[in-house]
Amino acid sequence: MNMRAKKVVKIIAIVLLISLVFIILGGIIGIFIITKDINLGKNELFVSARASSFYSVTGEELKLPAEYKITVPIEEISPYIVHAFVALEDKRFYVHHGLDYKRIAGALVNNIKAGYLKEGGSTITQQLAKNAILSNEKSIVRKLKEAKLAKQIEKRYSKDEIMEMYLNTIYFGHSLYGIRAATERLFGKKPSEVTLSEAAILAGIVKNPKKNSPLNSPENALKRRDLVLKLMNEQGYIDENEYELALKEGYTEPSPRAESSSYLLKYAESAAEEAAKLLGISEKALLTGGYTVTTYFADDVQKPVSAARKIKNLKVNGSSSVIICDNLTGGILAYDSDVSYSPTEFRRSPGSTLKPFLSYLPALERGYSPYSPILDEKTDFDGYSPDNYRNYYSGWSSLNDAVMSSQNIPAVKLCHETGVEEAKAFAERFGLKFHVKDALPAVLGGMTEGVTYLELLGAYSALARGGLYTEPTFIKSIEKDGKLLYSHKPEARRIVSEESAYLMTYMLENTAKSGTAKKLSKLHPIAAKTGTTGTEKGNSDAWCAAYTPDYSVITHYFGALNVEVTGGGLPTMLTAKIFENLPASESSFSAPDGIIYADIDEYLYKTEHVLKLAGESTPFEYRKSAVFSEQNLPANSDYFDNALPTDFSLKRGDGELIVSFTADDRFYISVRDLQGTELYRAAPRQNFVELAVPEYGFGVIGYTLSAYTSDGVLVAESNPKIAFIFNSAGNSRHRKFHSFFGKNAKQ
Repeated sequence: MNMRAKKVVKIIAIVLLISLVFIILGGIIGIFIITKDINLGKNELFVSARASSFYSVTGEELKLPAEYKITVPIEEISPYIVHAFVALEDKRFYVHHGLDYKRIAGALVNNIKAGYLKEGGSTITQQLAKNAILSNEKSIVRKLKEAKLAKQIEKRYSKDEIMEMYLNTIYFGHSLYGIRAATERLFGKKPSEVTLSEAAILAGIVKNPKKNSPLNSPENALKRRDLVLKLMNEQGYIDENEYELALKEGYTEPSPRAESSSYLLKYAESAAEEAAKLLGISEKALLTGGYTVTTYFADDVQKPVSAARKIKNLKVNGSSSVIICDNLTGGILAYDSDVSYSPTEFRRSPGSTLKPFLSYLPALERGYSPYSPILDEKTDFDGYSPDNYRNYYSGWSSLNDAVMSSQNIPAVKLCHETGVEEAKAFAERFGLKFHVKDALPAVLGGMTEGVTYLELLGAYSALARGGLYTEPTFIKSIEKDGKLLYSHKPEARRIVSEESAYLMTYMLENTAKSGTAKKLSKLHPIAAKTGTTGTEKGNSDAWCAAYTPDYSVITHYFGALNVEVTGGGLPTMLTAKIFENLPASESSFSAPDGIIYADIDEYLYKTEHVLKLAGESTPFEYRKSAVFSEQNLPANSDYFDNALPTDFSLKRGDGELIVSFTADDRFYISVRDLQGTELYRAAPRQNFVELAVPEYGFGVIGYTLSAYTSDGVLVAESNPKIAFIFNSAGNSRHRKFHSFFGKNAKQ
């Protein structure tokens, strides 16, 4: 390299060095500016957050069974817990001074490789700073503030003090804030009493409480626990024998606390989660932020729910849930459940409870009525061939009967006619959610993910409101420091015609009177639909969705159920017991102006499976009242019009009278004399009939034709055909047919 080139390189190096110095200085100045207002105040980490308050719809405070934050000294916390968190979260906790530079460098490399912010590299001290002072915001600014606070914390407090504060500020989900609340709820123990396995479960929860909580998913919790145990073993906190023994331990949820308070906690947990979402903050921030949350909780509704769930003969080996809302506001008045998941997240197969929304309502909107005939028989729908319960097929029936007995084939057939995607889009208007893979089996509950309680509750509540949908909610209002942050304003939107909603309710009322939900028959007014999912070996889900003009309720049994536990059994019995102790509705379901009750031609309906209104000639015996939307009235029946032969005649022959007519294809035609004596009856489709009557006696003789149905109901009667007889050779009382002529005539 010549001298000139060396000089250029030297200049470039100097420029780069100066630039680097300026960059570093700029960074230092920037960090100083960003973090200048962040300093650790005196005793700031020890100041307990102010717990939020929850109130019922009538303004009574919901007294929860435990505080959100109870500080526990490090001496009362099992070493297993401390070691589990160190092994998983910060293995160099006892050697670094707030920041783990080696871990930060490793995280930086991994983030560059991944192309996104995959790892944070935070130490336990940094997490304490975030949990106690900062927010959960993901940003460089927050990380810088967090790092500065971590350094200050390490200078002021010992490692044991830091660990104590850290464990008392962790959020474990389920409204559990701090180690004591977590151990009591998850294991029924004090923090000093937990086992090695339980300590590992606790450490595994924190990264994703909803996913890893043993209350939500024991499988996920134990999988995370195994990872924690492996790290503890590798880092020397436990030996091989302790490791192997802990791996064999399972998880059993502890017995619930006093029933008088457990349902309050269940309701408050759900309300807290919804309130946090409404404000766009974390659940921990909501619970510890000093908010005043007014819910729709109603003690006079909740008590009957919780009391009914205690009844011994209404319990099973599996689990159950009940949720009730006020139809007018959508406010959830009561919720009691064995489920630890939020009712907005817990998804199960709904069985036949989806039939109204995927099958019958779309059909009603297309012009069907409750009495539209439909054939219930084994059917293959493009490769999908479902069965009815116990393989019973009823043949021709009405939509009303199909709903009442929860027949599968008619429901699938109607959805197939609508088109699965169109039916799903229709049902989604009711707040129900479907997976893109959900197909025709979804009609019977065969869904990829299932439905939540709130989705199903909102759907049936919309029927109770005549087709107006209001999303169910726990929250009425949220305030802080006297300032109103949120107020629920029920917004009802029409999602189906008032007439179709009423017709669906009409069929579901019949279901409660004498169908699969007939255990509700003593209650009025009430509409209901049942659903069951399972196999011949046992059922997994049993439902009753019911509503009155005032309330809607979803009752659900789930788990390893016996085959005897069906939707029409225990869920309906539990629903009945609850409604028996609620104020009865003062009004019935009101029919809108567009609903008409009219008589149908039942004979035509039964014999030819055609739905028409009764015509002028329809006999009284075949008139049956039915309900319709005025826009979808069927045509009038002319089945009984012109029932008598038009060619009926009486002619004089050679010493005899000849009666002739052409028999009707639909009815029996009877020939009678003037005294009412039947002389002959022609069967349908007998065609032309000719009867010869010997002419004896003197006076007036006559014959009439009468049309009858196959079950003997008189349809029409002709005027008599009259003849005068002047032959005195015999007695008219002894005259009889002496010959029959014509096609199909008999001697």
